Amino acid sequence: MLRYAWRRVGPVEAADMASETFKVAWEKYHRFPSDQPLPWLYATARNLISNAIRRDNRRDALLWDGSVMLSDTGEDHAAGVAARQEALAALRGLSEADRELLLLMSWEGLDLRQAAAVVGCSRPTAAMRLHRARKRLRYLLSEDARPVAERKPSYEGNIL
Repeated sequence: MLRYAWRRVGPVEAADMASETFKVAWEKYHRFPSDQPLPWLYATARNLISNAIRRDNRRDALLWDGSVMLSDTGEDHAAGVAARQEALAALRGLSEADRELLLLMSWEGLDLRQAAAVVGCSRPTAAMRLHRARKRLRYLLSEDARPVAERKPSYEGNIL
């Protein structure tokens, strides 16, 4: 749970979210599924994190004054940072539900049945959504999805 929360809300709030998940599990022990607890715990953590994000977004909207702060460190960013940004942008190109399903299976190591239980759909529905999400992600990471101005030329050094 800590690892899941860490990836969703960062290191500052991860421990709080994980402990809150287990607190809810303790409070709802009579409804806790003892045969398959992991999907239930992930679904609970997901709900708690979603609530916290909505709360933070409402607070930030009240405090936001519309100004954007830019900082220039003068450092040259490595290709790894650009690749990470590209991957994150591709993930943001997926719907929230598809992104959640994909990350539960790839980062959290849940199987399809468990991930389907977390997101609240049947296994066949999850399988179809996962297939479509992976296909969309491959497209978003491909050269074809980039704007023409950002594409690498297919020929190098051909100057007329």
